[in-house]
Amino acid sequence: MSYKKIILTLSFTIFISLHADIITSSHFSDALGFDQYYEIVLPPSYESNPDSSYPTLYFLHGFGADYSWYVALVEVFESMMASGEIRESILIKPDGFVLPYLGSMYTNSEYNGQFEDYIIQDLLTHIDSSYRTIDDPNFRAIMGHSMGGYAAVKLSIKFPELFQISASHSGPIAFQNIIPDLLPPLLDETGILGYQPWNGVVSLFLYSASAAFSPDVEDWPYYVDLPVDSYGNVIEEVWGLWLLQDPLTLGQNNLENIESTRFYMDCGDADEYLFNNHSDSFSDFLNDQNIHHDYILYAGDHVTEVFNGNRFPFSLAFIENAFYLNNVLGNMGDMDENGIINMLDIMVLLQMVMGESIPNESQEIVGDLDFSGTFEIFDILLLSDRL
Repeated sequence: MSYKKIILTLSFTIFISLHADIITSSHFSDALGFDQYYEIVLPPSYESNPDSSYPTLYFLHGFGADYSWYVALVEVFESMMASGEIRESILIKPDGFVLPYLGSMYTNSEYNGQFEDYIIQDLLTHIDSSYRTIDDPNFRAIMGHSMGGYAAVKLSIKFPELFQISASHSGPIAFQNIIPDLLPPLLDETGILGYQPWNGVVSLFLYSASAAFSPDVEDWPYYVDLPVDSYGNVIEEVWGLWLLQDPLTLGQNNLENIESTRFYMDCGDADEYLFNNHSDSFSDFLNDQNIHHDYILYAGDHVTEVFNGNRFPFSLAFIENAFYLNNVLGNMGDMDENGIINMLDIMVLLQMVMGESIPNESQEIVGDLDFSGTFEIFDILLLSDRL
């Protein structure tokens, strides 16, 4: 397997003793047509260092929650900044809650509203213009849980020019698993009156996802088209609309968008929605494409280990490692100078190790990533980790 089961964290020698500043604010969204709230956590030095700019982490909450939830994330984020395990950064928690189905999937929908446009067009512009951020996809991470984990992966695939770092906790990121995994509990929840959103948690999730992916504003009373009929058969026309929003399908159809993206994902092995199968499938896809990523399957259910904060040290350490590598290496690993860093660069570097060196302006020797003055195995390891 090409993913790592153990994540090494980087520690700074200077420890931060001040507290972060947690602010609830709002701004008008052109995409949604109304004010939208968000929570932002500014690093301890933000006020005292007015000339400094900071990386950003966007956390997208899960189904049924809103921007004020996931208090444990903020606590872990503050603690890891204070201990020096992660650098000072800005954490943003936008709101993706919408009635009546309790979640927008952060997707543009005729029924829910234009929530993808809100995140991509309105929120990012507002944050970058209102706060001292590093406006660079290599220093802008997107992460989330459940519905938010789904959106974190999808948006990083659709918009690599905005996000080069993605972390998903228990996200439904491979739709090929939805119907075989959720149809049996859906039918178990369904009574003699047929499908209804309030039959159970699986029913509500599928109605919420349908409101995002296959809305039908003329179909009273629920205004959605489900992807299965009353017998559990797939309705291909509707399912095709779902696949347009499927991270796995999007990745398969846009390989050039994910070649340099850093993906982290984890999921509990007893996830009630079987979203661990999604993470398995997406990790298998990335392995097939030789795309470096981290995937951890842990003992737990869909929410407990996330809500109590136990998973966030892993994702935040992964993001910190990505920030570090992007800062130290930049594009130095782009051996063939094609604008992206991939396995071909390792091949070029291997050829250089065996042959002659090539000088450039930023390094005495191209490929000498640790600046030791020689090509060696450590340079290959650095480039491999950069992938």
